[in-house]
Amino acid sequence: MAKVLMFHRVLPEKQIIYPNAYSTFGTLISQEYFEIILSCLTDNGYQFVNVSELTKRKKNEKLVALTFDDGYSDNFDFALPILLKYNATATFFPVVNPCKDNTVLPLDIYYQCIDEMNLSETERTEYISGTAKHNFYWTVPDKQINVLNSLFKALPQNNRVSYMSVEQLIELSDKGFEIGSHGMTHSLLIAEYMNKEKVLNELQNSKQYLEEITGKPVISYCFPAGRYNAEMIELAKQVGYTSTCLVLRNINENEVLPSYERIFVQPNSLDELKSALGIE
Repeated sequence: MAKVLMFHRVLPEKQIIYPNAYSTFGTLISQEYFEIILSCLTDNGYQFVNVSELTKRKKNEKLVALTFDDGYSDNFDFALPILLKYNATATFFPVVNPCKDNTVLPLDIYYQCIDEMNLSETERTEYISGTAKHNFYWTVPDKQINVLNSLFKALPQNNRVSYMSVEQLIELSDKGFEIGSHGMTHSLLIAEYMNKEKVLNELQNSKQYLEEITGKPVISYCFPAGRYNAEMIELAKQVGYTSTCLVLRNINENEVLPSYERIFVQPNSLDELKSALGIE
């Protein structure tokens, strides 16, 4: 049965500065570890496919789809060379606005503020995965900057991360990698601040924009933070997506579209990953 792996950021180990909220949360791995993963998959006979290809392949084939959420520029700089080295394809799910506007998400500023503070481990945990993070994350993106100003004394003048440019997304597409959508703003589609019109804006506008720049159909959608319900999948289907990516599937759910649970690949967790893949 096909496996779908979820990645976010990739940097050479020497460029990862600690403390690092992305590493703590699990959304940043080293380039060296990423190569170990691809070597392991190759040695164990996995074929690399894009997400949209999964429905076209036989269920007994040994397939793996690599997915990258958000659209960070380090994907292009440091994941792409390893993918090319192993002749491995992948599906990238960029958030459109930061790529289009050369900006970052409020979450990136939030993480940077945390790492620049002198915090105990307990305090860091609260900020990164506790109530403070939850309250911030579930605030409408347009208002998240207000939350940042209330939480931190000063916001950084320079961002330590960046997102792929339009030109880089086009180059990935031209090289045969799949470009899917992760929405316009990384809004959580089932949050209280969303309504049907806003959900359709995230689904339709991102699809249209990415299709315009790549000249190819965008038919895979990845739910931000994996948050979804059956209505959201139905709307994705109506808009023209043919598959969606989740984190965990909701219990007792009828499948409206092919929707894939993913293995969250966290730093230096090869044994856990092998176990999830059934590799001894």
